[in-house]
Amino acid sequence: MNFVLQTILNTPPWVWPVLAFLLFLGIRALRPRTASLWRIAILPTVFCAWGLYGLVSLHALTAQRILPWVAAMAVGISAGMLVAGLQPIRADKVRHLVRAPGGALTLVLILSVFATKYAFGVLHATRSDLFAEPRFWLTELALSGVLTGMFAGRFVGLWRQYRAAPHEDLAARP
Repeated sequence: MNFVLQTILNTPPWVWPVLAFLLFLGIRALRPRTASLWRIAILPTVFCAWGLYGLVSLHALTAQRILPWVAAMAVGISAGMLVAGLQPIRADKVRHLVRAPGGALTLVLILSVFATKYAFGVLHATRSDLFAEPRFWLTELALSGVLTGMFAGRFVGLWRQYRAAPHEDLAARP
């Protein structure tokens, strides 16, 4: 049996419903939406927790491992804030709602996080010896940090836009 098929067959069953749910969230983000700030914060919070969990569970908590992840996260936060600043939003400051345009970025980021976690999870399970080499663990930490930071930065950027935007009654408009 080839490696790809073997990998898919040996993937824990819970991974596929997680992928389906993430796809649902990403596809839903293609359309314009109105949501509360706390609801918008859920996805970045989950991905930050997932990134931290990966850092803690797969790597020794040393400066050599933490600093690259934090640096990569800072790059991701900056990029996420920049991207968020390019999206026009509308703000209902009475109901704490944000109306944001749809777009493919959320779907792309979700799939990137999933693919990164999946690929490195397979490597940890099948070839953990590779992570003795800095190029492997640094790549994992860099990708995890940047992607985690992108989600956090997009939320921070959206929150900043919300604070600066004029109030609109979004309950009366689509």
